[in-house]
Amino acid sequence: MEKLIQQLRDRRIAVTPQRLAVMAALQGRRDHPTADHLYQEVRRQLPAISFNTVYKTLEILCQQGMVIKVNPLHAMARYDGETGRHAHLICRQCHQIIDLDWEGLEVPALPAESLQGFQIEHPSLTFWGLCPRCQTSASQSHEENEHGNSSGTGISV
Repeated sequence: MEKLIQQLRDRRIAVTPQRLAVMAALQGRRDHPTADHLYQEVRRQLPAISFNTVYKTLEILCQQGMVIKVNPLHAMARYDGETGRHAHLICRQCHQIIDLDWEGLEVPALPAESLQGFQIEHPSLTFWGLCPRCQTSASQSHEENEHGNSSGTGISV
């Protein structure tokens, strides 16, 4: 807990029980929870906390670079307490988010002229695709459709 307190103080963020609880709930997680999931978890500890407090805390932590907001296309924002160098693998079907460590990997350098004067503050790399579970599901659906064994409604368009 002292480490979390020091992280807040280093960034001149007021230390409150609510902020500490949100940070503690996010610490060490790799499942990239939504604000609502974190709210439900923190509420067990602090029953009087509001969703708005959890959301505002997450936004402050994002602005200070202590948390990363991951926004899968057309889905609720998810939060990542791991701010070290890593990318995200996002399943386009179920929206599962998996961390991909960059340590030891070459990341393409962007030539200064291609940035057109833009100063990058928080690089982010995201790969979209299908997770193993959705690949299996898609493969089974494809096979059923090929063999006429569809478990659908029987209506064809």
